[in-house]
Amino acid sequence: MSRAEIHTIAAVGDNPGINITVLADILGITKGAASQMIYKLVEKSMVEKKVSPDSDTEVVLNLTEEGQKNYAGHIEYHNQAIDESLKVLRDMPEASYTVMIEFFSEMEKTIDKNLKET
Repeated sequence: MSRAEIHTIAAVGDNPGINITVLADILGITKGAASQMIYKLVEKSMVEKKVSPDSDTEVVLNLTEEGQKNYAGHIEYHNQAIDESLKVLRDMPEASYTVMIEFFSEMEKTIDKNLKET
């Protein structure tokens, strides 16, 4: 699966019953791009489209059983990455941790300054 496909599955999994417009907003893409991605995922039996219970003109999206498996795998992948990152931080010498915090603080100040200028 492509990165875009798995992130689309994650967005649908996080928001069962979502429509194409909201999905596009969440993913930061056009409705046309979201619609094309959903078409691919329907073809791969990852997502199902159904008529909304609230409106005959709206389609809602949900994960299939196969889509749920991929969604769960994606969540597990993120959890493992977070666990590994936290282990690195726990094992880091305090001096290195302090330098890293100082670096990110300075970086944040620079970003804030740039945002004020725009």
